[in-house]
Amino acid sequence: MSPSEIPSVTPWLRGAIAAGSARGNTLSDGRFQVPYAALEQLLTEWESFLARHGVTREGPVVLECAASVPGALAVLALLRAGSSFALLPPPARTGTPPPPPRFFTLRIRVRSLYDLEPNAPLSPEALLEVTRLEGAHPPPEGDASAAGRLFLRTSGSLGTPKLVVHSQALLIGNALNCVERLRLSAEDRISLPVPIAHMYGLGAGLLPGLSAGASIDLLEGANLPRFLEREAQVRPTVAFLTPNLCTMLLRRRTAPGHYRHVVVAGDKLKPELFETAETLFRRVVNLYGSTELGVIATADAEEARGPRSTTVGRVVPGAGIRLQPVEGSQELEGEVGELWCRHPFPFLGYVDEDGQPWQGEPPFQDGWYRTKDLCRLHADGLLEVLGRTDHGVKRDGRLVMLTDLERTVERVPGVERAIAVLGGESLRGQRLVVFCVPKDGQPLEGDSVRTACFELLPSYAIPDEVRTLAALPLLPSGKVDRKALREAATAAPPASQSQERT
Repeated sequence: MSPSEIPSVTPWLRGAIAAGSARGNTLSDGRFQVPYAALEQLLTEWESFLARHGVTREGPVVLECAASVPGALAVLALLRAGSSFALLPPPARTGTPPPPPRFFTLRIRVRSLYDLEPNAPLSPEALLEVTRLEGAHPPPEGDASAAGRLFLRTSGSLGTPKLVVHSQALLIGNALNCVERLRLSAEDRISLPVPIAHMYGLGAGLLPGLSAGASIDLLEGANLPRFLEREAQVRPTVAFLTPNLCTMLLRRRTAPGHYRHVVVAGDKLKPELFETAETLFRRVVNLYGSTELGVIATADAEEARGPRSTTVGRVVPGAGIRLQPVEGSQELEGEVGELWCRHPFPFLGYVDEDGQPWQGEPPFQDGWYRTKDLCRLHADGLLEVLGRTDHGVKRDGRLVMLTDLERTVERVPGVERAIAVLGGESLRGQRLVVFCVPKDGQPLEGDSVRTACFELLPSYAIPDEVRTLAALPLLPSGKVDRKALREAATAAPPASQSQERT
């Protein structure tokens, strides 16, 4: 599909409603269940409510919502009305939430399902809170004030979060581009236990699922008990999982027969876990994308060729990729380099918290977007993501990729998960610090893990320090908060943890 063939939001949504209604499909979340056939009337009511509270096409608004039926209705109402909005996760119940961008004057907050009275109706009056943001200023001219825009915050796992500006029409095109590769249809029952305020849940899960007219079960604040409860009731054929939730599910002893496949994005599963997951779910579809470009590459749900546990499939239709050599990449086997992508449905750019064009390094070059990911391209077109180009360091003249270090440390007995970050300076350059999570609460000492590394790694790749954690810090998207670990790596470790050796 080319950008010129993308339907506008209204006909796209009308087609989705028709496809879902024909099979009697629903949107559900354990509290509310809405037939597709009722969506048109509901969205008209929600649009009318928002208009009465000052939400128009002329000014952007903030929408804070979780993965729930009310959250999905709010997203669809704003899309259908052509209102520009920033889609942000709801504030955490602990800690101070980050302030909304300063050029949004209204905030729409969707109430949590867990805060509702038992008999609360599915009405905007009961479920939406619209407030005026104090100290906000009108958006400047340009993308910040244009109609039909969607703003998403980057995860901030590697630095300061940015606001990514999307055209709503191109976002729909991106979603339609995924449906065939993910093999979604109106016959599917999709489980969506991931945030819809992030591109994975929105652009890979919710919008493609709607495009296919599938039944969709949303799960707010997903954890293992909640997922298992909904799984038993919905019996999904497809689920969109984070690697963390997928790993927890692998501890189950039975294999449900209702799955066709699960989609996993973010950090890759270990090869042995991938094989176990395929036994449990029939097929695992690795997906690769970004907040900027949506889905870039994904495996085919019906194709079994190639090294599927380590690759993310082929690029989506219409996309082009090239690998640009970076320092040290020539030391790696195969066609390896930094990935640049030309996408048929690209984002429009970045703005800062005041709505001004972002002043950092331009992400585009002649229509190509720099992903900053180091990748290997296999002969059959399968793409393997090796890690971030800034997740590597030269040690004794040799390139050490942090992802390779992590996978090796995870081979140490008793280690469930390992994340490597760069710490402060040492005589050898930047220090390598590894944080480990033990398997099933087993005792694990950083010193013993580091000692085991001498048998598994060359001398230049031995971590300077290993620390153990009960659990890794996670971002709302489910990704590991590497920024938090990097900050911790510069702090003095507890006395029981391993220390740098000379």
